[in-house]
Amino acid sequence: MTDDRLQISCVPFSREALHREICRASRVSGECEPLDQVCYLGSYLADAEMGAKTIVIEHPYVDRHFLQEYANYYATTLRPPPPKATRFHFFRREITNRQFTFLLRKAATQGFDKTARKLNKDYLGFSVIRPLPDAPVGRTVLTTFHSVADRCYTLPPHPYRVHLCGLRLGVFGVPFQQQEQAVGACATTAVWSAIAQVMRHDGGRAPTPFAVTEAATRNWVNDRVFPAASGLKDEQILEAIRQFGYSPFHFNPLERPTLFMLAVKCYLRSGIPVVLKIRYPEDSYEAHAVTIVGFREETSAIEYRETDGTSFGIRFKALTRIYVHDDRLGPYARAEWRIDEGRFIRLKYLPNEHDDEAEVESAMVPVYPKIRLSAQDLIGFASELLPLFRYIVGPESRDKLLVDLRFCLAGDCLASLFTPEISPARYANFARHALLSRYVGLITFSVADDLIAHIICDSTDMRRDTPDSAPLLAIIPRYEEHIDVLRQYNPEALIF
Repeated sequence: MTDDRLQISCVPFSREALHREICRASRVSGECEPLDQVCYLGSYLADAEMGAKTIVIEHPYVDRHFLQEYANYYATTLRPPPPKATRFHFFRREITNRQFTFLLRKAATQGFDKTARKLNKDYLGFSVIRPLPDAPVGRTVLTTFHSVADRCYTLPPHPYRVHLCGLRLGVFGVPFQQQEQAVGACATTAVWSAIAQVMRHDGGRAPTPFAVTEAATRNWVNDRVFPAASGLKDEQILEAIRQFGYSPFHFNPLERPTLFMLAVKCYLRSGIPVVLKIRYPEDSYEAHAVTIVGFREETSAIEYRETDGTSFGIRFKALTRIYVHDDRLGPYARAEWRIDEGRFIRLKYLPNEHDDEAEVESAMVPVYPKIRLSAQDLIGFASELLPLFRYIVGPESRDKLLVDLRFCLAGDCLASLFTPEISPARYANFARHALLSRYVGLITFSVADDLIAHIICDSTDMRRDTPDSAPLLAIIPRYEEHIDVLRQYNPEALIF
C-alpha cells in the first residue's frame, strides 16, 4: 500500500485473514505469530452473535490518537514508523469490492443517508491498526453482545460516528486499545477508556492516551515519563482524572467486599466505567489496571448489612460476571469475581485465559464533580430506608425486597419514571413540581421485578447525620395507598 491516496479493499472475514491483514497493516516483515489481542479480536468477531463476514480496509487513515503519539514520541526516533495508520471496518454481511463500488454508486443516486442506514444495520465497529509491529491494535470501538437481556454496559448516549467514503455509520461501544509502553502503561489505557466514555456522555471530546499520560505525570513523576514502561501510581491515575475535570473516587474491598461489589454495580449502572487495580501471583503480585465496562446481572440475590448490628440488610441482584477492557487481552473480556474468605475479591477470566486468579486491590471512578454523593452514601441511605419499606410491603414480601442504585441525569430520571406502573396524571403532576439537580441519585425498591417505589436524592450534597441523613428530594411510590405513610416519614419531600 502507498500513502499518497486512499485505497479501500474488502476482504472476507476469518481469523486467519484478520491476522494476515493486521500483520500487513502493521508492517511486519516475514512471518509473525498472532498477538493475544489479535487472537481475541478474531475470536470476538467470529462469535455467532457477532457473525462478522467482511473486513473493509481503509488506508491510509489519519488517527488523532496515533498522530499525537507520533508527533510527540515516534517522530523523534532514529527510525520512525509511518505517521499514518489503517482502519478496519467489520460487517456482518458479505461485501465484495464490486459490491462496495455498487453501494457508492447507489448512494450517489438514491442518497447517502438512506444507503448508510441500511448498511449500518450490519456494522460491527472499527479498529485502527497502527504501524507498530509489537502493538498494532489502536483505538477500537466494537458493538457489544445483546443476546442476554440482563447484560448492562456503560455505553454512551450517542454512537461513535464513522465516515467511510461519504457513508456515515455509527456504533455504540466502549473504546479499547492495546498498550504501547513507549507512550503509555496499562493504567494509561484503562483510564483513557473510562475518561473517554464519561466525557462523551457529558458531550465532550474524548482525550488521547498520550494526553492521559501527560496529565498523570504533570505534577507527579516517579520515573521517566517516556518511555512509560514504569507505569502509573495510584496518585498519578487520580491526578489524570482530575486534570480532565472529573472528581476521582477511590475505594477498596478490604473487610467489606459485598459493599465494594454493590458500589461498583452502582457506578456501572450509572454508565460510569470503573478502573480496577488487580494483582496476579504469577507476576509476583505486580499491579495491573483494567476497566470494567459492564456486567451481567444474576437472578440470585446477595445481602449487604451495615456494621451497626442491624438484623437484616439490603438485598440486590448479584453481578458475579463482569465485562472488562484489558489491554493485555481485548475488549469486553468475560470475567467472574467472587468473595474469598469473606474479605477478599478474586477475579478470573472466562474461559480461563489466565490460569491464575487475580486479587482485586482497589477501584477508581471518574465521577462528575457535582456528584458529591458516593455509591456508598446511596447504599447507606437505602439501608436506612429499608425498615420503612419492609413495613410497607408486609411480612409476606419483606424478605424478597430488592434494591437497585444508580446516578443519572435529571432528565433521564424523569423519563425513566414514566412507566405503566405510575399513572400519567401522577407523573405529570410530579414532573411539573420537581426541582432536581443536574445529576440525581436514584434508589429503587422492588419485590422481584415489581416496582415498589423510586427515591430521588440530591447528588450535589453529601450524606449527613443531622438534621437529615441524606438530601432526599422525592419519593414516587407505585401504589397511591402508600403516599400517606411516606408523607408521615418525610413531610418535606415531594411525594406523589
